[in-house]
Amino acid sequence: MSVFDRGGQGTGETVVFLPDKRRFNPYQKRLAEALIQQGFPVIVKDHPPLFGAFFRQQRLYSRHVIVHLHWLNGLTDQAVYAHSSIRFLVWYVLMFCDLGLFRLRGGRLFWTVHNLISHECPDPARELKVRRLIAIFANGIHFHSRSSIARAEEEYAVPLQSKAIVAAHAAYPEDYPPNPSRVESLARETDISKVNFTFLFFGNIRRYKGLESLVEAFRHQPGSHCRLLIAGAPIPGVSTEWINEASAKDPRLRLRIGYVSDGDVSALFSLADVLVAPYTATLTSGVVSLALTFGCPMVLPDAARVYDLPGDAGAEYYAPGRLPEALARIERRDLEGMRAHNSRLGRTLTWEAMAQAIAGAYRQAGRNR
Repeated sequence: MSVFDRGGQGTGETVVFLPDKRRFNPYQKRLAEALIQQGFPVIVKDHPPLFGAFFRQQRLYSRHVIVHLHWLNGLTDQAVYAHSSIRFLVWYVLMFCDLGLFRLRGGRLFWTVHNLISHECPDPARELKVRRLIAIFANGIHFHSRSSIARAEEEYAVPLQSKAIVAAHAAYPEDYPPNPSRVESLARETDISKVNFTFLFFGNIRRYKGLESLVEAFRHQPGSHCRLLIAGAPIPGVSTEWINEASAKDPRLRLRIGYVSDGDVSALFSLADVLVAPYTATLTSGVVSLALTFGCPMVLPDAARVYDLPGDAGAEYYAPGRLPEALARIERRDLEGMRAHNSRLGRTLTWEAMAQAIAGAYRQAGRNR
């Protein structure tokens, strides 16, 4: 658990971020810092046991504490992974009672919907029930784009417009500054030069991210000058042997399989001409925010239009099964114009703007208490 000291203006109620995911990316840290400037002290901690997860925060802080949920893993796992339907029902009822008591005593609940459902979820039907429950009890639900509201309403079968807070995912210029010397050394390590046209796949290797379809599409991409740079670590249980086999068959593939240090992030994007994020299930994307941070052009599936950015001026979109054509088309695009568009857009995506919208919703919920 970490406590961020009170700062900024006003005397806002304590905000508890659940769970603590700062080890994986700077999202919560930057948002907490920006909320402090809005007058809200922020505590970041892991989920407590399911029963009492919300009511317990009132005992620790105040009746009017603000609990802001981010990723639900850890909170809902005991219910979703229960071995029997009866056990799931028991956990579900316990959560219902906890949420009801929390709200009845004056607690405020907010939820940032990072994804429609947990990736690799073993029982989507159960998780959807839990997500509907949280949506019903929430004072406010934060989305990173306006288009994602309708998508979530469709999936959860719950009206969300009246609770929706739209604040775009901020970029990361402070966290990944330029590193020219590392760009040079990484270029040597990967044998990528300026004459190459380099597609980048960046981030954890997971089934839903469509990496297999990208490798297959790249195999049909003509030109010895093309490179596909894959950088990221697999999550537990995901094998990368097939990637090594694909690399042996196509020498244009460049692999950086494993943990990517913060110092390498900007260097990897500097080497890339284009980011490809072929996610098969998507609602928001930190990797797209990274690409905007560095002004990198993108290849995205039509499903990624739900992000509301960067739009056609900054990305080449493709319909299902049409990724090979999109890889070919983007080489013919005005890449300098796309970089300029995405750089401008990235500079507007600030943590301050994000925090202002969320803090405004916190205050409104307090007035409506």
